[in-house]
Amino acid sequence: MRINPLKGYGMSEQGARPAATAGIMTAAAVVYALAAIWLPMLTMMMGMLWPVFIALVTVRVGLYWGLLASLASLILTMLFASPVTGAFFVLSFAPTGLVLGVLFRRGANTVRALVGGALASLGGKAAAALLMLLLFGLNPLAMDISMANETMDETLALYRSLGMSEAQLEETRAASAQVLELFVLMLPALFLGSSVIEVAACFVLLRKVLVRLGLPITGLPAFTEWRLPIFFSYLFAFSLIALYWGTTRDIALLYQMGLNGYLISFFAGLVQGISLVQLLMKRFHVSPLVRMLVYIFIALNGFMTQIVSWMGLFDIAFDYRKRFRQSK
Repeated sequence: MRINPLKGYGMSEQGARPAATAGIMTAAAVVYALAAIWLPMLTMMMGMLWPVFIALVTVRVGLYWGLLASLASLILTMLFASPVTGAFFVLSFAPTGLVLGVLFRRGANTVRALVGGALASLGGKAAAALLMLLLFGLNPLAMDISMANETMDETLALYRSLGMSEAQLEETRAASAQVLELFVLMLPALFLGSSVIEVAACFVLLRKVLVRLGLPITGLPAFTEWRLPIFFSYLFAFSLIALYWGTTRDIALLYQMGLNGYLISFFAGLVQGISLVQLLMKRFHVSPLVRMLVYIFIALNGFMTQIVSWMGLFDIAFDYRKRFRQSK
């Protein structure tokens, strides 16, 4: 699938007023950023959609104006919010909007736009973290284990006051410590996953906005036609080997690489597997109510979720859809 380029569109650089377009979108971006910053519980959720403002400027009037809009947003957000918070917010999300805008404007295909946007998102988060580390000695991407341990101690003290025995408390502490350790090991995969979710949300919203503005943007392929790169099947196989060697030979780094690779390939396989399940249910004319019940069962049953993920990984490698089409 390709995103149609902007040739012939009425709001091109020749016919539009770039400064006015960039100015309006920058003002909207700053107001939105301040709202996100002043609502701490919603900062990350709202921030995921902030790159759409920069992307719209870049698509309509070019990268130059997109960069100016980003710079203006950075200055104004630092002025009206705190400098540290404003800088971290804009630097974290602006690269995603710039890259998505350029790729949309050049007519890049969907996979390239999503991959490019995800890399830009990772780069923006890394740049913002590096800036804060150099200026203030703070690493916002680091996991504060001591704070987590203090919270665990407070929770266990509450359980003790409610009458929980010391044996049960020790079991709870051991289980919580294991989960916390596992969470720290999976941070790279979780960080990458958040970038993918951010780019996907921006991509969908940006496409809808551009269609409403009259741009000839090609539609997304049907969910039943989605096919992820075979890279994820290879990653899954490598991750199993890395997990085995890392565990049996006590290689911590290899174990962490395998764990993160497994998590990434698991979710990729889950998406592909659900796409295949949707195709099969449509092929056999399963009613919408039964489909919904099937998805609820998959979501609530960990074993079935694992089976669907494995099925998706095999579908990536062997393309069962092609065989279904040939059997018609």
